[in-house]
Amino acid sequence: MPMPRKPLAKVEGRKKLNGSGLTVQWRGTPGADDWALFIATGGKRQILADRTSETRIKALVRGLASLPRAHVRRFAKG
Repeated sequence: MPMPRKPLAKVEGRKKLNGSGLTVQWRGTPGADDWALFIATGGKRQILADRTSETRIKALVRGLASLPRAHVRRFAKG
C-alpha cells in the first residue's frame, strides 16, 4: 500500500518598503515556480508578480525597496 504524500510546505513573508512605506507580502513553495508578491496595505490586494520563482520575488523586493509609492503602485496588476 503506497503512503500518501505529504503536502508541500508553503512559505510566507512580509516586508515594509522604506521608500514608499508600503508593506508587501509573498507566498510560495520552495523549489516550485508558484510564488506571488503583492501589496498588503490598503483595502484591495494588488498583485505585483505571480507564478514566478523565489529568486525573482526576492530581486523584486530589493528593487522596489527604494522606489516611491506611486512607482510601486504602477507595477501592480490590480
